[in-house]
Amino acid sequence: MTEESYRRNAQIDSLRALALAGVIVMNLMTFSGLAYLTPDMRAEVLGTADQIAWALLRILVDDKALSAFSFMFGFSFSVILHKALSVQDAAARFFRRLLVLFLIGLFNALFLFWADILMSYALLGLILPFAARLPTVWVAALALVLLLVGPVIVAMGGFGVPGPVPRGHIDSLDAYASPQITDTLRQNWHMLFNASEGADGKLVLRFFQLAGLFLLGFAAGRSGLLMALAGDRQRLLRWGLAFVLIGLTMALAARYLVQPEGAWIMLTLESPIMALGYLMLIAAALTSPSAAWICRYLAPLGRMTLSGYLMTAICGQMLFYGWGLGLIGQVGTLGVIAIAVALYITLILFARLWLRCFSIGPWEWLWRYLTTIQPVPTARSGVAR
Repeated sequence: MTEESYRRNAQIDSLRALALAGVIVMNLMTFSGLAYLTPDMRAEVLGTADQIAWALLRILVDDKALSAFSFMFGFSFSVILHKALSVQDAAARFFRRLLVLFLIGLFNALFLFWADILMSYALLGLILPFAARLPTVWVAALALVLLLVGPVIVAMGGFGVPGPVPRGHIDSLDAYASPQITDTLRQNWHMLFNASEGADGKLVLRFFQLAGLFLLGFAAGRSGLLMALAGDRQRLLRWGLAFVLIGLTMALAARYLVQPEGAWIMLTLESPIMALGYLMLIAAALTSPSAAWICRYLAPLGRMTLSGYLMTAICGQMLFYGWGLGLIGQVGTLGVIAIAVALYITLILFARLWLRCFSIGPWEWLWRYLTTIQPVPTARSGVAR
């Protein structure tokens, strides 16, 4: 691998790690219990600073983090599919890989965090062998169609105004505050199948947005677009800033001016638009020579985002649930953000240390081992410098 190739891969890995950061923040908001509260309840229990922080998170991070993570996961699958096609029994191995990812996601949903996204990614991955047969531009076009069709289906299908999925499930606070881990497992099962009550519009919209972003990331990875744009920093900055400003305007309009229903349902596109803008701005920042040290620290976590994602769920339970420290319902928005920052820094350090000794993350190793049922090399790779 050339130095230039390594540098660019480190930038992509760092971009993936930063997408994970937003997911960590929003997932911990759910673990903390804040996401289960209705707006009126949140206004009663949170101080002014925490309420402002919550509003900013809803506008700037919520859904955008998952959108960016989905784009980067699709990008990663372009690499996975490319490698899978280079070996014997390629199709069977790729589908086994998806099956194992689905089972890991199911384990996460039942035992760790009910709002798992890995099962969705595994199911979306089923379309990639077919998408790989299409010209890249067609895949990108299909992705854009999915993004645009989602709001239309929600509007024409008579779904309600899309709202947060966990909001209003107040029973989760008592269940997860219980010191009995069996209550946690029981509530995870309940939320897995019942969290969509009153949020069907949100789930339909999310499906189309995640599918569109997943395919868009796949197309970007297969075409080498991100690598090419890395050499055009000014264009990345201009387009990224434009996307963020457009998405922010739509987000503010949807929250403070009009209800996102009817023709205004198209305002819900603010999440993927802002997410793509964030990715472009961050990619532009990472291409700066002065950002090389940032890439050195972030890239290892970007190489093991599956482990980072699942370890966040484990730590979330340990910190907030009753069988752990029992902090659920006791920490405000700013406190949860501080915990998320501390956890993220810990994951960065853990990833650097882990990859000094091993070539692959722990959960990535399990994913690969269960796919091949063969020994997976774990010797030090020398990439976590």
